[in-house]
Amino acid sequence: MTPEYNLSKEDIRKLIKSLAAYEGTTLTRLKIEINHKYNKTDTLENLTNKLRNKTIKVSELLEIFDVLDYEVIVRKK
Repeated sequence: MTPEYNLSKEDIRKLIKSLAAYEGTTLTRLKIEINHKYNKTDTLENLTNKLRNKTIKVSELLEIFDVLDYEVIVRKK
């Protein structure tokens, strides 16, 4: 069975860090891979501030999940 994770605004930072660690990477390495794959120049500090302040865009979350090799499924409660 594939593990599932509930995404909530309150714990998005914790979830991203946990998934990165589970996949054997760090936020630093994750940001480098996102920048490379999506031709971006954002900094790690920019990403961590967005996660901490809960201002990250859905498109940025989708990039993170893509690099971590996760898919996003939306399901009615």
